[in-house]
Amino acid sequence: MKKKVTINQVAEQAGVSKTTISRYLNGHYGNMSHETKERVAAVIKALNYRPNRQAQALKSKRSYLIGVVVADISNMYSSLLLKGIGEVLGEQGYQMIIMDAANSVEQEHDLLEKLMDQSVEAIILQPSSRDSRHYEFLKERNIPLLLVDRQTSPVLWPAVITDNVSAINKIMKVIIKENYQKIVVVSEPLHEATTREIRYETVKTLADEAGMETELLETTLEDKLDQRIRRQIMQPKKTMLFASNGRVLMALLTFLVEEKIDIPKAVGVTGFDDWNLTALVGPGITSIEQQSQTIGQTAAEQILQLLQDEESVADEIIVPTKLCWRKSI
Repeated sequence: MKKKVTINQVAEQAGVSKTTISRYLNGHYGNMSHETKERVAAVIKALNYRPNRQAQALKSKRSYLIGVVVADISNMYSSLLLKGIGEVLGEQGYQMIIMDAANSVEQEHDLLEKLMDQSVEAIILQPSSRDSRHYEFLKERNIPLLLVDRQTSPVLWPAVITDNVSAINKIMKVIIKENYQKIVVVSEPLHEATTREIRYETVKTLADEAGMETELLETTLEDKLDQRIRRQIMQPKKTMLFASNGRVLMALLTFLVEEKIDIPKAVGVTGFDDWNLTALVGPGITSIEQQSQTIGQTAAEQILQLLQDEESVADEIIVPTKLCWRKSI
């Protein structure tokens, strides 16, 4: 049986001290030269050295665990977000503990308590509530917290979010140019997330300025949208449907395809997200793609920075969106 490579062997072959290897593994480079870092990295790779994280944690009293709580793990947004977070944390020797709040504030609270019981060093949270009071107990326990996708009110923690406003501005310019008379925003309940409210208010403000009519249809996606959407389509006004997120957009497209409703002749369609699926529907659906994986990578980088220096992390980091122009407007 092949013996496991030890840290002493790595240090000896790299020509440095055991302390230097330990500092390198923990990302504490300090005054370590570029040459030394490259040499240590090369030896670790050549020897296929894998540090004993459990032993390191016991010795340093650190867990190298980061808790990640998402609102709905079945959402494609969450999958890509977790992929991005995992890539960055893995490179730095950290592990994720992934939790699914299932859009329940009560379940979310229980999961956050469980994460603290497992001695996570920090938490990345896609909050199920917009009320900061639900998370003040984390502040009391001195757990570093970073929010993703949504901000809470009042603003107490740093957040990494999508650039909602500029993307909607660009889409709305085209909608207005195409002489749409009415825009119907279809969204999950606005009061549950600041992101939904920002998207709706941005659309409404721009529509009002252009003299367009705006209507909001809120849905839990468990209630049937069919009759409500059919009533909008039957009206004589040239109408645009705007989906506030990917789940809503897929529900809308499912109905429109099943009913054989012509896009964009009978009704225009656009909204968040993309995931390349919207290229396959009808003439291709113009949509706003959130860079979910990039948001995850950015969040992981920020949480690691937060662990080192809380003051160096910005209150809000906005990740650009990508507009996928097709023929549904």
